[in-house]
Amino acid sequence: MKSSRRLLGRDAEVAQLRRVLDDTAAGAGGWHTLTGPPGIGKSRLLRAVIGLATERQITVAVREAFHLDQAAPLVTLAGALRDCAPATEAFGWLAHREPERSDPFGTLQRLRASLEEAARQRPLLIVIDDAQWMDELSALAIRELIPALESSPVRWLLSHRPPSADDRDRPGHQLIQRLSRDGGPPIRLGVLSEPDIARLSADLVGARVDNTVVALAASCGGNPLRTEQLLKALLATGQLVVADGIGSVLGDDLPPSFIEAVREVVDTRTGRAGGLLRAVSVFGRPFGADEAARLTGQPIGEVYPLISESMADFLIEDHLGRLSFAHDSVRLAVYSMVPRLMREQLHAEAAAITSDSGRPALEIAEHQLKSGRAGAADAVRMVRSMAGTIARVAPGAAADVMLRALDSVGPGDPDRPALIADTVVLLASAARLTEARRLGDEALRAGLEPETEALLLLGLAEACKHGGLNEMSIRYCADALAHPELPAAVRARLHAVRAHALCYLGELEQADGAGAQADTLGQASHDYGAAVFGLTGRSLVAFTTGRLHDSYAHARTATDLVVEHGGEAAHRHPRIWLSAALITLDRFAEADQVIRAGRRESDRFGSGWADPLWHHFQATLYFATGRLEEAEVEAESGLAVAEQHSAHALAMPLLGTMIRLAVLRGDFGTAQRRLERIRGLAADGVTAVPEDVLWPEAVLLAATGDQQAAFTLLRGLYAALPHRPALLAGDPGAAAGLVRIARDTGHPDEAAAVVRAARDLAARNPGSHAAAGAAAHAAGIRRGDLAGLLHAVTEFRQAGRPLALAAALEDAARLGRGEEPLRWCREALSTVSMPGAEQPRTRLERLLDELGGGTPDGTAPAATRLPELTPAEQRVADEVAKGKTNIEIAETLFISRHTVDAHLRNIFAKLGVRRRSEVAVRVTRANGSTT
Repeated sequence: MKSSRRLLGRDAEVAQLRRVLDDTAAGAGGWHTLTGPPGIGKSRLLRAVIGLATERQITVAVREAFHLDQAAPLVTLAGALRDCAPATEAFGWLAHREPERSDPFGTLQRLRASLEEAARQRPLLIVIDDAQWMDELSALAIRELIPALESSPVRWLLSHRPPSADDRDRPGHQLIQRLSRDGGPPIRLGVLSEPDIARLSADLVGARVDNTVVALAASCGGNPLRTEQLLKALLATGQLVVADGIGSVLGDDLPPSFIEAVREVVDTRTGRAGGLLRAVSVFGRPFGADEAARLTGQPIGEVYPLISESMADFLIEDHLGRLSFAHDSVRLAVYSMVPRLMREQLHAEAAAITSDSGRPALEIAEHQLKSGRAGAADAVRMVRSMAGTIARVAPGAAADVMLRALDSVGPGDPDRPALIADTVVLLASAARLTEARRLGDEALRAGLEPETEALLLLGLAEACKHGGLNEMSIRYCADALAHPELPAAVRARLHAVRAHALCYLGELEQADGAGAQADTLGQASHDYGAAVFGLTGRSLVAFTTGRLHDSYAHARTATDLVVEHGGEAAHRHPRIWLSAALITLDRFAEADQVIRAGRRESDRFGSGWADPLWHHFQATLYFATGRLEEAEVEAESGLAVAEQHSAHALAMPLLGTMIRLAVLRGDFGTAQRRLERIRGLAADGVTAVPEDVLWPEAVLLAATGDQQAAFTLLRGLYAALPHRPALLAGDPGAAAGLVRIARDTGHPDEAAAVVRAARDLAARNPGSHAAAGAAAHAAGIRRGDLAGLLHAVTEFRQAGRPLALAAALEDAARLGRGEEPLRWCREALSTVSMPGAEQPRTRLERLLDELGGGTPDGTAPAATRLPELTPAEQRVADEVAKGKTNIEIAETLFISRHTVDAHLRNIFAKLGVRRRSEVAVRVTRANGSTT
């Protein structure tokens, strides 16, 4: 019996994918998902698409994911690129070794550069079949690469089956669910029509078929694979015969199900070939003939004929000579025929084979788990011994192995609590907090050794802090620290987590004490990572309480510890907090250098959690120095990364920055939408400091004329200013804004409190021009004191903060007399000539007109050659026109890759284009070139 070579009943899908490929060949990128139940024809459609892509000179990287891909970090994506056709030097470094096994995050960073280089040579189609089985790191990589490569001719096509209740949390399904939320609907493959089933049946039988065949084939529900297996079974048993060129079904004893249909075909093979098929069904991945020989205990020379006998209906061979079942549904059907005891023995032997061949630990553990109770114990020991390494690259997959191992360990087993503790840490690392807490509660009720219990609680505390659940994090830390005999290193790490969580909840004195204990205990126990984390907590507390030089000193000490000791301490990235302290001290050039160095270090370590913070403080730096459209792009990029990593706590300050930037543009609708996202996160229990969320909301309320609502919202913040002047330290212009809101709503006492707090902040931080300017500005507004306002102007000029300077000049112009107000107003207008400051610019233009100054001259943002673009976007477009990749553009312009990605999204939208080549054409025309 032959397989059907024709693709039947998929004309609409093929036409759609032809258009996609034409678009890709013309230089556009994007992604699509293909969904349908097992056996519906997804793989066959993909093969047709690959042929069409090859005709269009598109490089194709394709891989079918297998169940055990989840055991090997980055194997799905790296495997596809390693075998791309035609081969390209861009992926040559993948062909000779498996770097994803030894350095998965370094490989991920290099993959993006290689993809950009390959796409520069010719368009690229990446096809992942059975994407639901992809490994955890591949899912993360694809989630980040799709938006990053949106402006390049890289097309992603991911096929998958709909999730079930048992596997909906697998990384592949989660990736596709996220893509479905962010983009268009999937391409859904439905069942074949009855005429198509009739044509398929005729192709499979090799002759015309009568109604008996068509009716029986139709009972398979229009599923091509089930139809094919049923007809194969009927032919194998002689129940489907061809006479006079027409196929007919004879008899009534027909296979009742898909599994029985497969069994019928297996049973027609010789005993040894059938035994081989049953044995190799335990492999959830492609396998070699040598592995099949060892698994069945036969000489390899005797195995080859059995493989040949199985090739027609069951096994297929890839271009590297590895074997796999033609469809995983067929493998599972064969696997179900293997008796339990035999299955356990086969898995035990498969575990030994995979171990001897150096396969990933999680793959070995998968086989051990299925080899009986003793094997499950071996799996647990292996995963627990490698938990630290596995947690970095595949915590979710490791947690799944441990969860299944728990099924083999009874409730009364003395090892169960410790096993649960390790599983909880892995679940927490994978941000699966609900499962982690449920299991953690079980382990805590059962009782654990003090140190084991403390490590469990530490894992939960860190995960909760990462997710913004700071109150819960503090409770877990307190429970762990209640054990008196904990090692100093464990106590240090708990105090460090507690310091950060307490700070976010406003318990500043306790937070500082916890940070100090983390520093002392960490250095004494040589756990410099805990010491560094504690010091950065102290830096955050010092900033919040207005001790800006102390904030810098703690961050500087933490950074020096990393330089001296390196190791795990470097992964805490204290330069994040050092850059924050430098910004508050108006040391902007130093802050920029620290951020650049820190970002390079994060990229080298693969510290994805740090990316949102780098973007946040880069946006803060740009905001302070008046580079507003660049601040917007940084905040937007940081928010995207925070959402990718479920770092909800880090999303809050980024959204707050975006609200303030939208208000400055006069875009109140966008500001309101950003505010709704903050409220949604808060409703889910995510906490944030008031400066990050309440002040942006108040700015929006005041800008839209609701001063009273703004004051009501900020009433608690006014009361806290004497001991918590963080808002004034982070945004010197806020002091005047707070005074104005209090004054205009009839609250003179609160206005006076702001002035006192600003003066205290300036007194505690001598040499800070921003703090001195904030104090003078606040006092000048409250008293109507022109001299005070002009003092603020002088200080803000020296601080290099254009928005604060423009606000002080505007207030001085409104208060002054004679010709001077005109000069101050014009200076203020020239100061806010940057893109993104439309609201203050409009207000100043009205004031200039009221003062009799006429039409402002030269205050609009500088024009670009492409008038739709901002200057920063124009610079990126110019580099695109030179043929540079996004990574090369980032290096040239000294900005992050995420920032380049965001600029290009904006450029495409503003110019109404979808391809880099179109951007290059527009730039060339604007330059007046004829080439």
